[in-house]
Amino acid sequence: MNARSGLSSIGLYCSSSAALPPATLQLAADFGRLCGERGIRLVYGGGARGLMGIAARAAHAAGGRVQGFMLQALIEREGANVAIGEFHVVATLAERKRRIEQESDAVVALPGGIGTLDELTEILTLDDIGLTQKPVCLVDVDGFWDPFCTMLESFDAYGVLRTGMQRDLLRAASADSALDLCAAACERRGRVGVAAASCAQRAFGGRRVLG
Repeated sequence: MNARSGLSSIGLYCSSSAALPPATLQLAADFGRLCGERGIRLVYGGGARGLMGIAARAAHAAGGRVQGFMLQALIEREGANVAIGEFHVVATLAERKRRIEQESDAVVALPGGIGTLDELTEILTLDDIGLTQKPVCLVDVDGFWDPFCTMLESFDAYGVLRTGMQRDLLRAASADSALDLCAAACERRGRVGVAAASCAQRAFGGRRVLG
């Protein structure tokens, strides 16, 4: 599957650290390379370091389009991939997240810390209140996202999540699978239309998690 399936751009949430297990670094490289090979524009936080930088460089090396949105205050901390693709400097974190969401057909989250969680929970909130309907996929290495998914299940069981809340929260074990899942979800969305898609049953790795 590629851009012709309805997935022409994908947002990436991930760590700006490179002090991570080799399998996680390889995951970022695979993700970027596959985006480039499939003709899917990679939209990310513009950083040159960590998983962000690895994925962006791999996408660019594979002939893909790369679009970065870097917060002015983080240029020194995260580095700036100004030499790769299209690069924008923004004034606030809110604008950074908004631009990534607007430019993406779907979003993928690789392992990351507080910043990644902030991006992930915001787009899930936007989906929950009907301000966006975009597939969201968690990509695991060694069960990284297990605690997050367990937390959501616990919240749902406790009753603090809105009754009937359903969302396209997908989970994949590889970069290839993540892109396939996002492409299929975009294709389904295109068939049923945005209004119907917001009410469609959404699955988590083949099993219900929320709603």
